[in-house]
Amino acid sequence: MLELPLDLSRTRAVILDVDGTIAGSDHRVADRTIRAMRELDRAGLAVMLATGRSRSNVLDLSREAELRAPQISCNGGVTTDPVSGEDLRVRTMDPVEVRAMVTLHERTGQDFTWWTADGIYVTTPALQRTLLAFNDSDVVLASANQLDETAVLKAMVWGTKAQLDAISPEVSELVPRATRSMDEFWEISAPDASKWAAVAFVLDRLGIDPALVAGAGDGGNDAVWMEQVGAPVAMGNARPEAVAAARAQIGHHDQEGAAEFLEEIARQIGCPVG
Repeated sequence: MLELPLDLSRTRAVILDVDGTIAGSDHRVADRTIRAMRELDRAGLAVMLATGRSRSNVLDLSREAELRAPQISCNGGVTTDPVSGEDLRVRTMDPVEVRAMVTLHERTGQDFTWWTADGIYVTTPALQRTLLAFNDSDVVLASANQLDETAVLKAMVWGTKAQLDAISPEVSELVPRATRSMDEFWEISAPDASKWAAVAFVLDRLGIDPALVAGAGDGGNDAVWMEQVGAPVAMGNARPEAVAAARAQIGHHDQEGAAEFLEEIARQIGCPVG
């Protein structure tokens, strides 16, 4: 049994990142985790995914788990009611920052991807294969000079950890707001398209105090929302920013650490997952 120095008995909502958190290295979410999310929803908790994955992918996952709370995709760019399919909140990037990301891509030679509400676009087949592994079927090969600067929700450059560490000075110069997602992406969305901005929107809509929210994350882009909620935990594989923002650390994403965390919430609120 997972032992945490946290009182989770009053939890009313749960925020979950996907890749590096509820999904393993194969980018799949285990049946055990899906079942735990479903049982918490049935117990009356608002279970929300807050992830960089696409709108369509998040809706697929939330519907598999039968979640009813609004779900957050594209790092806060889109918030959607999974029951009706209605988009409740959409935030696009400033075209100036879109152009800065294109410049970063061109200057460094790192592969580039941009996301809209309708699809995902990539500059190389290698990056296309990588994103398809995240179970996204709408990944289109394109050139950066083809993008519509007014429609971009999120933009990212992709590479190895060493490559992205090496281009940190260029990132700081061109797109200082960019954050690391896992180790393979530098990414940016609109200022009000952060995961926390979207989470705050949903919590206000549902009338839930952030102090009564638990959550799990692993990336630098999770740290902000983790600092705002009552019971944030970092995965065993988490980046330092997420660990620093957490009140406790749980198991590795490849060892179903998030499932154990969800089951511990269920145990403390009095509805253990069978």
